[in-house]
Amino acid sequence: MWFSGKKESDIISLFFNHVGKVEETLSCVFDLLKNYLRESDEIESLYIRAQRLESEADRARRKTEMEMYSGAFLPNFRGDLLGLIESLDKVANKAEYVADLLVLQKPEIPSEIKDLILRQMEYSLKAFSSLKLALKHLFEDLDRVGEYVLEVERYEHEEDSVEREALKKLFNMEIDRCKKLEVKELIRCIGDIADRTEDVSDRVEIVLLKRRF
Repeated sequence: MWFSGKKESDIISLFFNHVGKVEETLSCVFDLLKNYLRESDEIESLYIRAQRLESEADRARRKTEMEMYSGAFLPNFRGDLLGLIESLDKVANKAEYVADLLVLQKPEIPSEIKDLILRQMEYSLKAFSSLKLALKHLFEDLDRVGEYVLEVERYEHEEDSVEREALKKLFNMEIDRCKKLEVKELIRCIGDIADRTEDVSDRVEIVLLKRRF
C-alpha cells in the first residue's frame, strides 16, 4: 500500500463505494435487458431502480470529489484519481442511457439477435468486474494490476466481436429501416459500456506506470 493517513483511507472507501454503485447500475440494466427481451412486467420497476442506482453513483462521485479537493493525496495522484472517477461516471451514464433506450423508445428486437445482445451485456459486465479488481489491486498490490487490465481488454474484444456479429445479422434482415436503426443504436450503446470500461482500464494502466517509475 503506497498511501497513508486516515483522510486518504476514507477517500479510498468513498471511491470504492462509487465503483460499487456503478457496478450495481450495470447489473440492474442487465436485469432490465433480460426482462425486456422476455416482455416481463418487471420492466418498469427495474427501470426505476436503475435510475435510482445511477443517481446514487452520481452522489457517491460528487462526495468523493469534494473530499479529494480538500487536499488529500499528492497533487499528481489527486489528478489521476479524479480522472478515474470521471471515467467511471461515463460508464454509469451509458448504462442509464441503455435503460432509457429500452423503456422510452421500446425497440423491436428481432429474436435472431436477442442472444447476441445478451452476450454483449454479459461481456460488458465481465469487463467491469475485472476493472474493479484492477482498481482494488492498484491500492493493494501493484504486481497484480496488469493481469486484470489484460482481462478487461480481452472481454472488451469479445464484446466487440459479438457486437459486429449482431450488427451484421441485423442489417441482413428484411425489416423496416427505422426499426433497424433503433436496434442498431441499442447494440452500439451496449458496446459503448465495454468501450468506456476499457477507457477506465487504460487510465489504470497509466497510473500503474506512474507508481512504478
